[in-house]
Amino acid sequence: MSAEEQAADRDWAENELGKVAPGDARLTSRLVTLARSLARAPETSLPQALPKWSELKATYRFFDNAKAVAEHILSGHIEATCLRIRTVPIVT
Repeated sequence: MSAEEQAADRDWAENELGKVAPGDARLTSRLVTLARSLARAPETSLPQALPKWSELKATYRFFDNAKAVAEHILSGHIEATCLRIRTVPIVT
């Protein structure tokens, strides 16, 4: 992956999920990192997408955290999608 692709990847994840408010900045950071990792291989299982045990364990701990609520996670994505929709005259 080129440096430009890596930068775009970071920007996408940060823009899409960086404003999520699960009540813990570390969880938001973990969510952004997780989204970047999973976006590189969306067709694979978690162990395949996250071959390092530490990353996989952190992911399982993230999903096990009571503050990692689906509504919070989706809120950033929904907000970013609405902003993108506003930039085009017609969504087809």
